[in-house]
Amino acid sequence: MKRKLFLILAAPALLGLLLWTTSLDLGFPGLLLDAYTLAFLLAVGVWLGSRFLRFFLWRVSRRLAFSYFLIGFVPLVLVVMLTLVAAYVFTGFYVGHLFRDAAYSLTSDLDQAARRHLSELAAGHLPRSRSALPIRFAYYREGKLIAGEAPKAWQPWWPAAFVNDEATEAEILAPAMVAAADGSPTLMAAVTDGRYSVVALFTGQLERELSRRSGVWVELLRADDPEADSATKVVIFNREYPVKRLQHGADRAELEEFLHPGVEEPGFFERPSIVWVDIWRPFFDLASGYHAAEYVAATLTTNLQTIDYSLIAGPADFGNWVYLLFIGLALSLFNIWVIAAMMAVLMILSLSRAVNRMTDATQRVQHGDFSARIEVHRRDQIGALQASFNGMAENLEGLIADAARQELVEKDLEIARELQHSLLPEPADLPAAAGLEFETYFEPSSAIGGDYYDLLPIPGDRLAVFIADVSGHGLSAGLRMAMVKSALLILCEKEDDPRDVLYQLHRLLHSGFHRGRQRGFVTATLAVVDVECGELTIHNAGHPPTYLLRGGEVREIALPSPALGGLDGELGCETVALEDGDVLVWLSDGLIEAQNDGGDFGYEGVVEALSGLESDPAVVKEKLLDAVSEHTGGVTPDDDLTVVVMGYRPDSREPSTGI
Repeated sequence: MKRKLFLILAAPALLGLLLWTTSLDLGFPGLLLDAYTLAFLLAVGVWLGSRFLRFFLWRVSRRLAFSYFLIGFVPLVLVVMLTLVAAYVFTGFYVGHLFRDAAYSLTSDLDQAARRHLSELAAGHLPRSRSALPIRFAYYREGKLIAGEAPKAWQPWWPAAFVNDEATEAEILAPAMVAAADGSPTLMAAVTDGRYSVVALFTGQLERELSRRSGVWVELLRADDPEADSATKVVIFNREYPVKRLQHGADRAELEEFLHPGVEEPGFFERPSIVWVDIWRPFFDLASGYHAAEYVAATLTTNLQTIDYSLIAGPADFGNWVYLLFIGLALSLFNIWVIAAMMAVLMILSLSRAVNRMTDATQRVQHGDFSARIEVHRRDQIGALQASFNGMAENLEGLIADAARQELVEKDLEIARELQHSLLPEPADLPAAAGLEFETYFEPSSAIGGDYYDLLPIPGDRLAVFIADVSGHGLSAGLRMAMVKSALLILCEKEDDPRDVLYQLHRLLHSGFHRGRQRGFVTATLAVVDVECGELTIHNAGHPPTYLLRGGEVREIALPSPALGGLDGELGCETVALEDGDVLVWLSDGLIEAQNDGGDFGYEGVVEALSGLESDPAVVKEKLLDAVSEHTGGVTPDDDLTVVVMGYRPDSREPSTGI
């Protein structure tokens, strides 16, 4: 089902992949199909990833190693990356500071030159002093140009420093970058005393001058320069800023000569590795004061050697001490991390080894080797778990051995149970006696019962009905019952008088019980039926009464007497003249002692259950057993249940027997 569902979902995705390869445009349905394909591929990727992680992380050792990788190694890499990024950003800002500082320095020189020329102009003659820098001056009186190449009138937007009679120098204003006549960026300075004014305009190569002063390679690019279209774009807050590449706008050899003069094969610290962008605004036209361009982008390139020299340069002793302190701290932290990593690895290996041992042991137990044990060397929770496993394995081994022994005992008991049932007469084995009907029932309370009944022919064309109850339960009672049957068969063949049979059986059991370690006794009733004469002679040895059902009434024939194998005494005996339709019931004490919360079933319960019944042995047996079951609530009694029911039918020609 899952495979069919996957094929159904995969079919549109395969169609979408086919359309991608053919570049066929289906319009809006094609967009929906593309979105479905992407979602399907994403879902399949997530499913495959989860299955791989589940397979990869199945072993505890891999799970621990992966956890350590996430907790111990990944944060270290992230910290290193963050440190590098932060260092690069800090270095970039510092490079921008060097660039701005160089612009301030050049503007200061322009201001100083303009002040000298202003003092000469105020003295009444045109200045004649020379400057080491390429500067073009323009002189104004009352706001009108009197000499120089510049706008005809003084521009009020120019950032001019005012010089009065009280101060010969003023604070330098922020550097002003303006567009020269050819549109190239340059710096200017303007001073005035109210009547006379001087403008100083730098006319040299501004990029090279700023590079020389800052130690950083500077390349300037106007926002509206055509070269900006082919330059690399840096996007900041949805705005693009052009950045000159190292191979554009300047000769690569000139750049390398500037950064590492005289070095043919520069090392890592000498190579240009830091590139930063500084945006200069405002950028006005010198003559009109309008924006010449939105900004001027300064691409700044330098190396680590320049940063080291300009940022960390200082006294040699102090610098060495700082370096040693920093290196020592870094090594100390690294050693701590290495020790922590080694401890984590050792813990992972130890835990994985312990888990692998437990896995191997459990697999051995799973395959039937219950002798598997784990050597316990640990004194932690894992060690306690291993010791607990050994205890459970030992208990399981003992339980398996006990179960095996119990199975053997059960087999032996089953054999004994079958043997005991074979000692009891089967329906087909009941002796055929004209005029007699028998119904029997036997239910042991355990695997082997101590009750016994039998129907035996004896000399004189008579039939003996024997029922007995051996004291105790289980195997010992079953063995005594088998002994009783063997002795009974022999004695019935040798003795004519039933009373002598019981006396001989009493002496045999008495001597056997006294030789054994356990004392016991046997209750029994031996009833002899003479069908021709219609007489029933009952001999009793401590057994429950015999019940005679005649005409719906019940007579309890109780013959008090000692049990066989116990104390000596007279056996109970009574002869009953049978009538057509009589029913005789013999039972063991298991029925009488059947209990519920109200007490035993009792002799009264037997009489009540048998009262008013018809002269059908099968009905009598079923009614009696139903009454006992109703009394106990269907619970199996604690003692054996045995019932023998005989119906007397002298006019019957063919015997009818059953269970």
